[in-house]
Amino acid sequence: MSLQWDPQWEEVVVDVEGIRVKVLRDRVTGLIACPICGTGEKASYFFSPRDLVNHLFAHTMKAQKVYIAAPVATEEEDEEE
Repeated sequence: MSLQWDPQWEEVVVDVEGIRVKVLRDRVTGLIACPICGTGEKASYFFSPRDLVNHLFAHTMKAQKVYIAAPVATEEEDEEE
């Protein structure tokens, strides 16, 4: 038994609701590597394709610097409702 992980990468295409991404998946563990982060010490690995797609959206949010904020209701708006 070894204390280190020796991945056996294979290139696969994952499809989540029409979003198709070519990624590396370990044959033994089934872990999926983020194609942007790559493999290695600072890489991100996922067990499900859905988690990978959510992570990829996080990459795009960082690139676009998009911030989502809910509008704050004023007292006048609360009284009208």
